[in-house]
Amino acid sequence: MVRTKNRLLSSFFWSFLEQGGTRIVSLILQIVLARILMPEAFGVMAILLVLIEVANTIVQSGFGAALIQRQEATDRSFTTAFWLSLCFAAVLYSIVFFAAPALAAFYGMADLSIYLRVLALILFVEAFNSIQRSYLQKEMHFRALFNSNIAASIGSGVVGVTLALLGFGVWALVAQALSQALLACVVMLIQVPWRPSLHFEGTEARALFSYGWKICVTGIFNTLYLGLSELILGKVCSPADLGVYSQGRKWPNAAISMVSNALQNVFFPAFAEIQSDKEALRGAIQKAVVVGSYLIMPTALFVAVAAEPLVALLLTEKWLACVLVFQLVCVQNLGLMLGIVNLRAYMALGHSGLYLKLQLIKVLSGLVIISGIAILLHNIYWVALAACVHGLLCVFIDLAPAKRMHGLGSLSQIRSVMPTLFVALLAAGLALVPLAFDISYALQLLLQIVIYVGVYLACSRVFKLRGLQECFTILSDLRSR
Repeated sequence: MVRTKNRLLSSFFWSFLEQGGTRIVSLILQIVLARILMPEAFGVMAILLVLIEVANTIVQSGFGAALIQRQEATDRSFTTAFWLSLCFAAVLYSIVFFAAPALAAFYGMADLSIYLRVLALILFVEAFNSIQRSYLQKEMHFRALFNSNIAASIGSGVVGVTLALLGFGVWALVAQALSQALLACVVMLIQVPWRPSLHFEGTEARALFSYGWKICVTGIFNTLYLGLSELILGKVCSPADLGVYSQGRKWPNAAISMVSNALQNVFFPAFAEIQSDKEALRGAIQKAVVVGSYLIMPTALFVAVAAEPLVALLLTEKWLACVLVFQLVCVQNLGLMLGIVNLRAYMALGHSGLYLKLQLIKVLSGLVIISGIAILLHNIYWVALAACVHGLLCVFIDLAPAKRMHGLGSLSQIRSVMPTLFVALLAAGLALVPLAFDISYALQLLLQIVIYVGVYLACSRVFKLRGLQECFTILSDLRSR
């Protein structure tokens, strides 16, 4: 038990460093690129990324999740998954290649075709990357993931910024995305002992596909849901408006996912490891909800109240139009950890069918609501509001089967995070005060940080929030290792 606890602590530490380091490098890169490039370039890239993400989800087909979930995955399991992914990549690339001109005509962007054909080459790289990542996550070797992603982020950043300064526009963003995938592949190849062989086992393929296809379908719909607003706005709005909307969603998601991704990367393999011990699983879920929410809720609310000075200082005032979108995305993510933890628990217990059903309900309802608002109103702010409301409702959808699946009811989970939400809201309200004064953006942000962090930590101590106590316990255990 002590060994498992130490592995989890070490895994979380390196996963957090990997997500944090990657996000920080990515944020710096995006700040530099946003200062060099115009909103139109980011609008075009938003469309490209959604289309490629859908294809990439099919390429991976949930095989990575299937490999992690299986308690006895062999080298042949990983090799079979690799060849399946590579075949899917070839088929999908062919489809994208021939469909590119039609998509360019649909959006009225002549250059979209060549951008898409070049960027789609990333599918072949990701077919290999996804299996390597699954191997490292299953073995909880998050330090290797840290090394590969940091190296890839820095290297691709140099490529992207150099091309942007040379005036290559959208090509700078395309090259940055491609080089990041390639560099991550090379660095992981050096660290991962697994190598694909020429073996392919039909039995393994069927077993992987029987679990993974549900994750794949879910991923496709989820990607479409997350990117549908960009696809529709790309048709009904100008590339500049789409660029504003895309940037408004990107920045808060980057800050919040730095924490959430680190946590969920550890949750799934950790939950899968103790899936047969229901009592231990319930305790792990409750702790994950409390700790995750203690970190996510204040992050989301601070980024929301500090949106204007953050955007002005980091991206320059030409991007201030994205502030409202920025804030709505933060509110949308307040209940994020409740959904993530429970979905990972369902997957760890082998309920990929339930995971699919929940995601389909959320995605289809989101498609109707968000696409309807986008088509009817042609306004990025109304679309952002619709996405915010729907995102909050999705938390309750994720929690609905919790009691039946693992015995920890939705009400008890919500009650466990309410003290954290109350303290975070109190700190956020007081952090709004500096915005009322006619001072520089830099001073406003500095005062907001001091007020918010001070109030949040002080109130956490006064009210003895469990989230703070659990964080101290984790830090103490890390120091004693």
